[in-house]
Amino acid sequence: MKAQKLISEAGFSLHQKIILIGFSLPPLLFLIALFFIDSQLNWRGYIFFSGILFLFLMFISLAFSKKGLIKKGNKLYKGKFFLGTTIFKRKIYLHNRPVVSILKFKKSQKFAFFSAAKPDLSEEFNSFQIFVLTENHIKRDSVMYFKKEDNAQKAIQFLTNDFPLRHEVFSPDFSNMRATSVIANRR
Repeated sequence: MKAQKLISEAGFSLHQKIILIGFSLPPLLFLIALFFIDSQLNWRGYIFFSGILFLFLMFISLAFSKKGLIKKGNKLYKGKFFLGTTIFKRKIYLHNRPVVSILKFKKSQKFAFFSAAKPDLSEEFNSFQIFVLTENHIKRDSVMYFKKEDNAQKAIQFLTNDFPLRHEVFSPDFSNMRATSVIANRR
């Protein structure tokens, strides 16, 4: 059974990519320098060097990964992809969640390692977060967030076409919940 994938946008911002690569590159360069200075490594040295190189390549693939959705059978996963290959996936439970909706949030991300001239430098952006909801929209579970609205719309289309979900505008109905809580309090 072939999995259907919707690969949408980068998993990390440029600043986060720089930090991931910046922190993983110096240890690798140090080991390469040691390798060239003392090339008389034994088998343990080669295994250690290979392990560090593998970790560096994992950080690089993580930094340049993209996020998206995977449908495998009748199960939904959110995942990270590198060059179209799934490197990580997590199951999203749709039990008692027949509705899907997009909520727009205003978020900001602070930048690390900037000068004293602008200590609180940050980037503000709109976040379009997809939720699966109960019938009355009271309980919600986050599926994924996107920085671009068209990517969120593509994800909604993927979810409504491939799963028994319907897209609705988020509008919680607390009227039925009050009646059940009053009945529960009388007991």
